[in-house]
Amino acid sequence: MVRSIPPICLCCMLLWVSTACGPQQYEIPVQSEHGYRVSLHLSDTLIWLGSVQGFPQTAVLVVRVRDAQGQPVDGLTVLFSVAPDWTQNAALTPAEALTRQGEARAIFQANTTGVVHVMARVDNVTREATITVNSRPSPTGGGE
Repeated sequence: MVRSIPPICLCCMLLWVSTACGPQQYEIPVQSEHGYRVSLHLSDTLIWLGSVQGFPQTAVLVVRVRDAQGQPVDGLTVLFSVAPDWTQNAALTPAEALTRQGEARAIFQANTTGVVHVMARVDNVTREATITVNSRPSPTGGGE
């Protein structure tokens, strides 16, 4: 029985990670002062430090901008940023992008663990999401 505890812990962790790394639920768009509907989506809300096969080390932020008729809006500037206390430990590349086919993307990467707030600003609307950065999972399923 004692020998089966580490594999059971590992399986539980993998199950938890697989649900946490799924696509984020559809975010309800917020309307800007010019009537654009802006939403922010994340590829992963949980990323990992170090290279571990099957675990994401980056997250993709996708901002979607639509007009009042639901059509994609091109050529709007999107500013990506992290919370001020994370500026030395995380990066969004690029920090600024123009919408193309109604979308602008940036890649989030961190060099330390914790919970970070990422923001995307379009027009007068700022959308915010949270990403958790974990250290490399233990192969035995135990603590670090």
